[in-house]
Amino acid sequence: MEEAVGKLWHRWITRAAQPDYPEARVELKQIQKQLGLFFRAFGGTPALSIQAATREQWHARRTLLSRIAGREWQVQFCWVDDETLYVPGSLALYPDKALNEALYFWLCALAATQDRSSTACLNWLPHSQTLVINTLRQWPGLNAVYTSLAMAHIAQRHMPPREDLARQEQHLRSLILNPEVGASDIIDPTTLDPVPLWLHPFPPQKAARTQTQRSDITSDTHEVKEVETHHRRAAKRKEHNKENEGLLAFRLESLFSWAEFTQVDRPHEEDEDMEAEKAANDLDEFAVSNSSGQVKQRLKFDLDLPGSDYDDFCLLHGMTTPEWDYRKQLMQDNHCQIEWMQSRETPEISLPNHLRKPARRIRAFFEHLRIDKQWLRGQAQGSEIDWDAYLSAVTAWKLGHKEASTGLFKEMRRHHRNLSCLLLADLSLSTEAAVDDEHQVIDVIRDGLFLMSEAMQATGDRHAIAGFSSRHRHQVRYYPIKGFNEGLNNQVRGRIQAIRPGLYTRMGAAIRVASQQLAREKSNVRLLLLLSDGKPNDVDRYDGRYGIEDTRKAIQEAHQAGITPFCITIDNRANEYLPYLFGQKNYVVIRNAKQLPQQLPQLYARLTESL
Repeated sequence: MEEAVGKLWHRWITRAAQPDYPEARVELKQIQKQLGLFFRAFGGTPALSIQAATREQWHARRTLLSRIAGREWQVQFCWVDDETLYVPGSLALYPDKALNEALYFWLCALAATQDRSSTACLNWLPHSQTLVINTLRQWPGLNAVYTSLAMAHIAQRHMPPREDLARQEQHLRSLILNPEVGASDIIDPTTLDPVPLWLHPFPPQKAARTQTQRSDITSDTHEVKEVETHHRRAAKRKEHNKENEGLLAFRLESLFSWAEFTQVDRPHEEDEDMEAEKAANDLDEFAVSNSSGQVKQRLKFDLDLPGSDYDDFCLLHGMTTPEWDYRKQLMQDNHCQIEWMQSRETPEISLPNHLRKPARRIRAFFEHLRIDKQWLRGQAQGSEIDWDAYLSAVTAWKLGHKEASTGLFKEMRRHHRNLSCLLLADLSLSTEAAVDDEHQVIDVIRDGLFLMSEAMQATGDRHAIAGFSSRHRHQVRYYPIKGFNEGLNNQVRGRIQAIRPGLYTRMGAAIRVASQQLAREKSNVRLLLLLSDGKPNDVDRYDGRYGIEDTRKAIQEAHQAGITPFCITIDNRANEYLPYLFGQKNYVVIRNAKQLPQQLPQLYARLTESL
């Protein structure tokens, strides 16, 4: 009975102290595409991605009800850096869902107007006032939006009991309602309620990315559960000290908190229901360490850890490519070292048994594309009237030109396709992710390469296949699987079978190498097909906007060389960055990774018909 009453009390007091309105919640993923368009339309940098902000603990004085409930004050602010626009993962601050949605767009307008050269953390109050004033002056249509948001927010703020804090709170309220009023007091933002209508008063600094080794963790199941929350997780790395393994003796008053890392020598977890997802959602910061053992449940987080290197041999070393530094607006010559690699284990194999039936259908379908049909216009004789030539002739007669036109017909002629295609596959570590209990992403990519090679061989198009991965700018690995002058044989199939996940994705360098190969082709149409499962990234500052800008520059260089780049991806978040890289019509997202092998040839057929 006591336990039941305690649970009821906990549920009631927690809901009573809850400062938001779940029924009016608006999630970022629901309006992320609209926010991106809105942010760029208001002058925001197009290369910035939109992500959920981290959840932070706010140390201002809590209300009596919150203290009774033991509820910590956690907030999500909006801020922007050189690579990312961070906004709350969800908003439920107002009881009206329309106000929560309007707050999202207002924050995007603030971030687009912000001058990032100013220091918000030192002068947060005048900085926020100036930013609001500049935004409203530049976009006067937002005045009504900000006024309604500000009035609704003022009604929710509570007055602190201390006299000095109450005076500061009253002054802050007047500044929120009328930002053009000069600030007369120095206000510490951490002593009062947060202001969600303004940007982050202390924008976090991005920590340097470090390398780590992979853990020897095994699992009883291949199923990976993706944890979804409305915020991004802060994390830190923690070195695992194997010398201290074993049980730790301590007094109860020195019990560690959740956020601290403790290794207990227990190689197998007996309890299958440890509520791992709930524990993960309760943490504000993760400590990541190497360990070993066996687990009953696996959770998926946004981690990008490099895999161990594998034993391949180098075909060619010493080739370099430039790289674009968007910060300096400078092309760095000879910046990336390219290694032409080949797997040591490349036995000659025939087409795998499970692909032979779909390969026969694909070859039969693509046989008719070997001969292409084309209209020849302006002919003296032909099967149909050339209406363009007829209208031109009639116009000339009306203007008094009496000479008769002899080319008023058009004729269908059959021509061989004049096309060269290079299929470039991303072989980064992320392709090691599981698609189901039996297959990984690298498996469906491998099957896709098998079927694509059969399709392109059936059409008679000149084609090549290559893969790539990287470990920093000094080690960009390029795997030539099939050359343009090489036929499809069992040796090529053996190279396809030998592909495996590498490390990172220095996409700009790989596109430049592939473009150099295509530039030597004499075909009228030169197509670069990029098969990827994620955005550009590498360990040496290539993650984020730097990699996006360099890849975009490499794609622009390919267009200038007469090459048509096109991206096929299985990344569900690709709509956030691929329109900026390839354009709205030069990419496609395959939602179900298992359908990739069957859809690749169909995409190739539709794409080459329009070129």
